[in-house]
Amino acid sequence: MAKKEIPFITDISKYLSKDKSLPVFFLCGEDQYTIELAVETIEKTIIPLVLSDFDKEVINAEKSQNLRQVLDLAYSFPFGGGKKLLILKNFEKFNDKKELTNYLSNLPEFTILIIIQNGKIIDIGKEPYSILLDKKFLFEARVAKGQELFDWIIKKAKAYGVNFTNDNAQSLVEIVGEDKSLLETQLEKFVDFLHGKSEVTFEDIKKIASPTKEYSIFDLQDAVGKGDKPRAVKIAYNLLDAGVEIVVIINMLAKFVLTVAQISELIKSRINDNEAAKMAGVSWGYYINCKKAAYLMSDERLLNASRALLNADLATKTTSANPQTVLLILIAEMLGQEITSDIMN
Repeated sequence: MAKKEIPFITDISKYLSKDKSLPVFFLCGEDQYTIELAVETIEKTIIPLVLSDFDKEVINAEKSQNLRQVLDLAYSFPFGGGKKLLILKNFEKFNDKKELTNYLSNLPEFTILIIIQNGKIIDIGKEPYSILLDKKFLFEARVAKGQELFDWIIKKAKAYGVNFTNDNAQSLVEIVGEDKSLLETQLEKFVDFLHGKSEVTFEDIKKIASPTKEYSIFDLQDAVGKGDKPRAVKIAYNLLDAGVEIVVIINMLAKFVLTVAQISELIKSRINDNEAAKMAGVSWGYYINCKKAAYLMSDERLLNASRALLNADLATKTTSANPQTVLLILIAEMLGQEITSDIMN
């Protein structure tokens, strides 16, 4: 028997209108941005039907809370005589989840219930999830990755009047990460930064990727790629001071070193940059940036840098070492140098 798939959260529009709406929207998944957007969409449609402020309630579940008591609120008649909107967050914290099964068999006609569960549903065959799926009340927000995320950026950017190529969308993800809320924040900044210009370049992305920092992760990569120890340490410390987690810095440097290692092999094969970037799984702009890392372009230095990154990763995850000390040692080991006063100053 084929496993039943949970519909995408974007499908809620099929079941949502002012004339007719599902009585229950159960939203789950790891993409919090899309879940919040879905809740806003439902609210905009239902709120005109809610005739009293007392008929809208948001409940953040706690571990000690009883689900039956919460569902009793859904059964109470609306004050205003219209619809009642009840938003229940953190459903995963309830121990008595099966109480929802009873509610689903006896739904009040005046209540719209939005339930949010963080994370994936492990066993879709269990109650109340199996019943929610059968009744088409269940929707999942899956985290977009790869080309799906690049397409989302391009579409979202157009809504702001900004044009992104696929390569530049990939570059933005490489800098900011895959969190849609952070990506949208960056997209909003392009509108002010471009001053009426609609086309985004890789240089534009580099300039606005870390607007609150004196330096960006690209500056650190450039310094490491040139073997410039004092500048690399200065930039790394600046990133820490600006709130960038040490794990993020280590991961970005690891990706940088891996890409440089791939480039050193691809150059030998005389493959053009466009094709090589695709083979390396990075954007063209990022590939060209990594290609400038002349200092690391040797097997010995790449191996040395990889070992240093492994040591730093272990130190971060298994000890309480100071992040500045970890970065200082990491850069010194990556560049094959002892820690000296000129690095520390």
